[in-house]
Amino acid sequence: MGALACGSLDIYPADILRMRATLPGVAEAIGAFTGVGQVVDWMATFLVRPSVDLVAMDEFEYDFLVELKHHDCWLAFGVT
Repeated sequence: MGALACGSLDIYPADILRMRATLPGVAEAIGAFTGVGQVVDWMATFLVRPSVDLVAMDEFEYDFLVELKHHDCWLAFGVT
């Protein structure tokens, strides 16, 4: 997991605004994240055995996916 910390996140304000309607606590927590290390720290603190996945977009970008089991959805963090 240490290698993930070097990526920078693409979090868009419009996505956070939409998320505030259904997942306000999550939106508040992740809205200011700037790196994958913060995502991993948040997961370790607030999620119990989360499922994760990585989806390569191209040789420079990937999506880091985190399952929110209690909400039956996945969070996608774009990483460059």
